[in-house]
Amino acid sequence: MNNIAIIVIRLYQRFVSPYKGFRCAHACLHKGASCSNAILAIVEQHGFFRGYANIKARLHACKLAHATLQLNAQEDSNKRKKKENRHDCCDPSAACDAASCAGKGKHCDLAELPCSCWP
Repeated sequence: MNNIAIIVIRLYQRFVSPYKGFRCAHACLHKGASCSNAILAIVEQHGFFRGYANIKARLHACKLAHATLQLNAQEDSNKRKKKENRHDCCDPSAACDAASCAGKGKHCDLAELPCSCWP
């Protein structure tokens, strides 16, 4: 069984992984080995059945890494959207003006009154 698992993992690494269009989330987040490399090492060291708990733990850690990366991407997207929604403090229709920015910049976010200035 161990040899079959090793062959399947190596076939995956050679013929599937390079063409799937994304990288292992765990490796991306933690800058380490991909799941296929880690599982291959587990199978070579402990065998498939004795290493099953470690394999399962690694796949769970990869799932958590994926969730973390998605959350980080969503937060980055929200920050970009917030930056895009800034208004010029010198805009006469805005509730704040350039003087209220105290020389820190000329942009403010109208959602955060009084004038919240951006460099």
